Amino acid sequence: MSDLSSALFSQPDLSPQLAQHLISRAERISGVKVDAEKTEFIKLRLSRRLQILGLKDFEAYCSHLSQDHAETRHLVEALTTHTTSFFRESRHYDWLADEGIDQIMHDRAPGPFLIWSAACSLGAELWSAGMIMTERSGSGRPPADWRLIGTDISHRILKRATSATYTEDELSGLNEARSERFLLRSRKPYDHNIRPIYRIIPELRARARFIPANLQDLDRLERFSVDVAFLRNVLIYFEQSAQRRVVEKVIDRLRPGGVLMTGHSETLPKNDRLTQILPTIYRKV
Repeated sequence: MSDLSSALFSQPDLSPQLAQHLISRAERISGVKVDAEKTEFIKLRLSRRLQILGLKDFEAYCSHLSQDHAETRHLVEALTTHTTSFFRESRHYDWLADEGIDQIMHDRAPGPFLIWSAACSLGAELWSAGMIMTERSGSGRPPADWRLIGTDISHRILKRATSATYTEDELSGLNEARSERFLLRSRKPYDHNIRPIYRIIPELRARARFIPANLQDLDRLERFSVDVAFLRNVLIYFEQSAQRRVVEKVIDRLRPGGVLMTGHSETLPKNDRLTQILPTIYRKV
Protein backbone atom coordinates (compact mmCIF):
# COMPACT_ATOMS: atom_id res chain seq x y z
CA MET A 1 0.00 0.00 0.00
CA SER A 2 1.35 3.46 -0.93
CA ASP A 3 1.96 6.13 1.71
CA LEU A 4 -1.00 8.13 0.36
CA SER A 5 -3.31 5.14 0.41
CA SER A 6 -2.16 4.27 3.91
CA ALA A 7 -2.80 7.84 5.09
CA LEU A 8 -6.28 7.85 3.60
CA PHE A 9 -7.06 4.41 5.01
CA SER A 10 -5.96 5.41 8.52
CA GLN A 11 -7.96 8.63 8.72
CA PRO A 12 -10.08 8.78 11.90
CA ASP A 13 -13.84 8.94 11.57
CA LEU A 14 -15.57 12.30 11.51
CA SER A 15 -19.14 12.42 12.78
CA PRO A 16 -21.68 14.81 11.23
CA GLN A 17 -21.87 16.65 14.57
CA LEU A 18 -18.14 17.27 14.73
CA ALA A 19 -18.06 18.22 11.03
CA GLN A 20 -20.76 20.83 11.67
CA HIS A 21 -18.87 22.15 14.70
CA LEU A 22 -15.67 22.56 12.69
CA ILE A 23 -17.22 24.30 9.68
CA SER A 24 -19.32 26.57 11.92
CA ARG A 25 -16.18 27.69 13.71
CA ALA A 26 -14.42 28.35 10.40
CA GLU A 27 -17.45 30.23 9.04
CA ARG A 28 -17.62 32.53 12.07
CA ILE A 29 -14.06 33.61 11.41
CA SER A 30 -13.90 33.74 7.62
CA GLY A 31 -17.48 33.72 6.34
CA VAL A 32 -16.64 30.75 4.11
CA LYS A 33 -19.43 28.19 3.97
CA VAL A 34 -18.60 24.49 3.62
CA ASP A 35 -21.24 21.80 3.19
CA ALA A 36 -21.30 19.80 6.44
CA GLU A 37 -22.23 16.67 4.48
CA LYS A 38 -18.86 16.70 2.70
CA THR A 39 -17.24 14.81 5.54
CA GLU A 40 -14.69 13.12 3.29
CA PHE A 41 -13.53 16.50 2.00
CA ILE A 42 -13.24 17.86 5.56
CA LYS A 43 -11.38 14.75 6.74
CA LEU A 44 -8.94 14.93 3.86
CA ARG A 45 -8.23 18.62 4.42
CA LEU A 46 -7.82 18.37 8.22
CA SER A 47 -6.05 15.03 8.63
CA ARG A 48 -2.71 16.75 8.04
CA ARG A 49 -3.40 19.06 11.00
CA LEU A 50 -4.12 16.07 13.24
CA GLN A 51 -0.85 14.50 12.16
CA ILE A 52 1.15 17.68 12.79
CA LEU A 53 -0.42 18.18 16.23
CA GLY A 54 -0.12 14.50 17.18
CA LEU A 55 -3.87 14.13 17.81
CA LYS A 56 -5.60 10.79 17.46
CA ASP A 57 -9.07 11.89 16.34
CA PHE A 58 -11.29 14.86 15.48
CA GLU A 59 -12.78 15.04 18.94
CA ALA A 60 -9.29 15.73 20.27
CA TYR A 61 -8.83 18.31 17.52
CA CYS A 62 -12.01 20.14 18.55
CA SER A 63 -10.76 20.23 22.14
CA HIS A 64 -7.42 21.58 20.93
CA LEU A 65 -9.22 24.32 18.96
CA SER A 66 -11.01 25.51 22.09
CA GLN A 67 -7.67 25.89 23.89
CA ASP A 68 -5.46 27.17 21.06
CA HIS A 69 -7.20 30.02 19.23
CA ALA A 70 -4.28 30.36 16.80
CA GLU A 71 -5.20 26.96 15.39
CA THR A 72 -8.41 28.46 13.96
CA ARG A 73 -6.35 30.11 11.22
CA HIS A 74 -5.00 26.70 10.19
CA LEU A 75 -8.55 25.34 10.23
CA VAL A 76 -9.73 28.09 7.87
CA GLU A 77 -6.75 27.65 5.57
CA ALA A 78 -7.32 23.90 5.39
CA LEU A 79 -10.99 24.29 4.44
CA THR A 80 -10.47 27.09 1.91
CA THR A 81 -10.30 26.15 -1.77
CA HIS A 82 -7.61 27.92 -3.83
CA THR A 83 -8.39 27.48 -7.52
CA THR A 84 -6.66 29.87 -9.87
CA SER A 85 -5.17 30.17 -13.35
CA PHE A 86 -3.66 32.87 -15.51
CA PHE A 87 -6.15 34.97 -17.52
CA ARG A 88 -9.06 33.01 -16.11
CA GLU A 89 -12.34 34.47 -17.39
CA SER A 90 -10.32 36.27 -20.05
CA ARG A 91 -13.13 38.64 -21.06
CA HIS A 92 -12.31 40.78 -18.02
CA TYR A 93 -8.71 41.21 -19.13
CA ASP A 94 -9.72 41.84 -22.74
CA TRP A 95 -12.07 44.61 -21.61
CA LEU A 96 -9.41 46.19 -19.41
CA ALA A 97 -6.85 46.13 -22.21
CA ASP A 98 -9.18 47.32 -24.98
CA GLU A 99 -11.17 50.04 -23.22
CA GLY A 100 -11.55 49.61 -19.48
CA ILE A 101 -8.33 51.22 -18.30
CA ASP A 102 -8.86 54.14 -20.68
CA GLN A 103 -12.36 54.66 -19.27
CA ILE A 104 -11.09 54.58 -15.69
CA MET A 105 -8.29 57.03 -16.53
CA HIS A 106 -10.76 59.58 -17.92
CA ASP A 107 -11.30 62.38 -15.35
CA ARG A 108 -9.40 60.35 -12.76
CA ALA A 109 -7.59 62.16 -9.94
CA PRO A 110 -3.76 62.05 -9.99
CA GLY A 111 -1.95 59.26 -8.18
CA PRO A 112 -0.73 55.69 -8.71
CA PHE A 113 -3.14 53.39 -10.53
CA LEU A 114 -3.92 50.52 -8.13
CA ILE A 115 -5.27 47.07 -8.94
CA TRP A 116 -6.45 44.85 -6.09
CA SER A 117 -7.05 41.11 -6.15
CA ALA A 118 -9.16 40.71 -3.00
CA ALA A 119 -8.91 36.91 -2.85
CA CYS A 120 -5.67 36.48 -4.74
CA SER A 121 -4.95 32.81 -4.03
CA LEU A 122 -1.65 31.89 -5.75
CA GLY A 123 -1.47 35.29 -7.46
CA ALA A 124 -2.22 34.32 -11.06
CA GLU A 125 -5.14 36.76 -11.26
CA LEU A 126 -3.02 39.67 -10.08
CA TRP A 127 -0.03 38.82 -12.26
CA SER A 128 -2.35 38.58 -15.27
CA ALA A 129 -3.55 42.13 -14.62
CA GLY A 130 0.06 43.21 -14.20
CA MET A 131 0.94 41.77 -17.59
CA ILE A 132 -1.83 43.87 -19.16
CA MET A 133 -0.47 46.97 -17.44
CA THR A 134 3.12 46.21 -18.49
CA GLU A 135 2.05 45.81 -22.10
CA ARG A 136 0.32 49.20 -21.95
CA SER A 137 3.38 50.85 -20.40
CA GLY A 138 5.59 49.33 -23.07
CA SER A 139 3.51 50.97 -25.78
CA GLY A 140 3.66 54.35 -24.04
CA ARG A 141 0.03 54.35 -22.90
CA PRO A 142 -0.81 55.69 -19.41
CA PRO A 143 -0.70 55.13 -16.55
CA ALA A 144 3.06 54.93 -16.10
CA ASP A 145 2.75 54.68 -12.30
CA TRP A 146 0.77 51.59 -11.29
CA ARG A 147 0.83 49.06 -8.49
CA LEU A 148 -0.65 45.64 -7.65
CA ILE A 149 -2.11 44.56 -4.28
CA GLY A 150 -3.04 40.99 -3.44
CA THR A 151 -4.86 39.90 -0.29
CA ASP A 152 -5.90 36.48 0.95
CA ILE A 153 -6.89 34.91 4.25
CA SER A 154 -4.33 32.10 3.90
CA HIS A 155 -0.79 32.95 5.02
CA ARG A 156 0.48 29.75 3.40
CA ILE A 157 -1.03 30.66 0.04
CA LEU A 158 0.29 34.22 0.29
CA LYS A 159 3.83 32.87 0.63
CA ARG A 160 3.36 31.07 -2.68
CA ALA A 161 1.87 34.17 -4.31
CA THR A 162 4.74 36.33 -3.05
CA SER A 163 7.34 33.89 -4.33
CA ALA A 164 5.64 34.12 -7.78
CA THR A 165 6.84 30.62 -8.67
CA TYR A 166 4.80 28.13 -10.67
CA THR A 167 5.01 24.71 -12.20
CA GLU A 168 4.24 24.21 -15.87
CA ASP A 169 0.79 22.84 -15.00
CA GLU A 170 -0.05 26.07 -13.15
CA LEU A 171 0.68 28.23 -16.20
CA SER A 172 -2.35 27.26 -18.27
CA GLY A 173 -3.88 30.37 -19.78
CA LEU A 174 -0.55 32.00 -20.63
CA ASN A 175 0.21 32.15 -24.34
CA GLU A 176 3.73 31.61 -25.66
CA ALA A 177 4.48 35.29 -26.16
CA ARG A 178 3.57 36.22 -22.59
CA SER A 179 5.38 33.20 -21.19
CA GLU A 180 8.58 34.28 -22.91
CA ARG A 181 8.19 37.89 -21.83
CA PHE A 182 7.07 37.53 -18.22
CA LEU A 183 8.55 34.24 -16.95
CA LEU A 184 12.01 33.11 -15.94
CA ARG A 185 12.67 29.39 -16.17
CA SER A 186 14.79 27.58 -13.61
CA ARG A 187 18.02 26.18 -14.93
CA LYS A 188 17.66 22.81 -16.52
CA PRO A 189 18.19 20.25 -13.73
CA TYR A 190 20.63 17.40 -14.07
CA ASP A 191 17.82 15.06 -13.06
CA HIS A 192 15.38 15.15 -15.97
CA ASN A 193 12.65 13.78 -13.69
CA ILE A 194 12.59 17.10 -11.82
CA ARG A 195 10.04 19.45 -13.34
CA PRO A 196 11.20 23.01 -14.08
CA ILE A 197 9.93 25.93 -12.01
CA TYR A 198 8.96 29.27 -13.55
CA ARG A 199 9.01 32.65 -11.85
CA ILE A 200 7.47 36.02 -12.68
CA ILE A 201 10.13 38.50 -13.85
CA PRO A 202 11.56 40.90 -11.21
CA GLU A 203 10.22 44.03 -12.94
CA LEU A 204 6.66 42.80 -12.47
CA ARG A 205 7.23 41.40 -8.98
CA ALA A 206 8.53 44.82 -7.89
CA ARG A 207 5.11 46.32 -8.65
CA ALA A 208 3.23 43.98 -6.29
CA ARG A 209 2.77 43.37 -2.62
CA PHE A 210 0.71 40.76 -0.82
CA ILE A 211 -1.07 41.28 2.50
CA PRO A 212 -3.03 38.84 4.70
CA ALA A 213 -6.67 39.91 4.97
CA ASN A 214 -10.01 38.44 5.96
CA LEU A 215 -12.78 39.62 3.63
CA GLN A 216 -15.15 39.44 6.59
CA ASP A 217 -13.03 41.91 8.52
CA LEU A 218 -11.56 44.36 6.00
CA ASP A 219 -11.66 47.20 8.54
CA ARG A 220 -8.49 45.71 10.00
CA LEU A 221 -6.72 46.03 6.66
CA GLU A 222 -4.59 49.11 6.05
CA ARG A 223 -6.33 51.89 4.16
CA PHE A 224 -5.92 52.12 0.40
CA SER A 225 -8.15 53.13 -2.51
CA VAL A 226 -8.02 51.24 -5.79
CA ASP A 227 -9.03 51.71 -9.40
CA VAL A 228 -9.78 48.05 -10.12
CA ALA A 229 -10.91 45.41 -7.64
CA PHE A 230 -11.14 41.73 -8.54
CA LEU A 231 -13.64 39.94 -6.30
CA ARG A 232 -14.07 36.82 -8.36
CA ASN A 233 -15.22 33.31 -7.53
CA VAL A 234 -15.24 33.91 -3.79
CA LEU A 235 -18.74 35.27 -3.09
CA ILE A 236 -20.21 31.85 -3.90
CA TYR A 237 -18.66 30.56 -0.67
CA PHE A 238 -20.52 33.13 1.48
CA GLU A 239 -24.08 33.30 2.73
CA GLN A 240 -26.11 36.17 1.26
CA SER A 241 -25.76 38.44 4.29
CA ALA A 242 -21.99 37.90 4.31
CA GLN A 243 -21.87 38.60 0.55
CA ARG A 244 -23.48 41.99 1.09
CA ARG A 245 -21.03 42.91 3.86
CA VAL A 246 -18.01 41.92 1.79
CA VAL A 247 -19.21 43.77 -1.30
CA GLU A 248 -19.87 46.94 0.72
CA LYS A 249 -16.38 46.87 2.24
CA VAL A 250 -14.77 46.32 -1.15
CA ILE A 251 -16.76 49.18 -2.67
CA ASP A 252 -15.55 51.40 0.18
CA ARG A 253 -12.03 50.91 -1.15
CA LEU A 254 -12.87 51.72 -4.77
CA ARG A 255 -12.13 55.21 -6.00
CA PRO A 256 -15.05 57.07 -7.64
CA GLY A 257 -15.28 55.65 -11.15
CA GLY A 258 -13.33 52.56 -10.11
CA VAL A 259 -14.32 49.14 -11.39
CA LEU A 260 -15.36 45.97 -9.54
CA MET A 261 -15.19 42.60 -11.28
CA THR A 262 -16.94 39.47 -10.02
CA GLY A 263 -16.92 35.85 -11.17
CA HIS A 264 -19.07 34.83 -14.12
CA SER A 265 -20.89 32.27 -11.98
CA GLU A 266 -21.75 34.82 -9.27
CA THR A 267 -24.71 37.14 -8.84
CA LEU A 268 -23.85 40.41 -7.16
CA PRO A 269 -26.33 41.60 -4.50
CA LYS A 270 -28.16 44.74 -5.68
CA ASN A 271 -26.22 47.85 -4.70
CA ASP A 272 -27.04 51.48 -5.44
CA ARG A 273 -23.37 52.44 -5.28
CA LEU A 274 -22.59 50.48 -8.44
CA THR A 275 -23.70 50.71 -12.05
CA GLN A 276 -23.27 47.73 -14.37
CA ILE A 277 -21.06 48.23 -17.42
CA LEU A 278 -21.13 44.64 -18.66
CA PRO A 279 -22.13 41.36 -17.01
CA THR A 280 -19.86 40.93 -13.93
CA ILE A 281 -18.23 44.36 -14.50
CA TYR A 282 -19.43 47.29 -12.35
CA ARG A 283 -18.40 50.91 -11.91
CA LYS A 284 -18.61 52.78 -8.63
CA VAL A 285 -21.07 55.66 -8.96
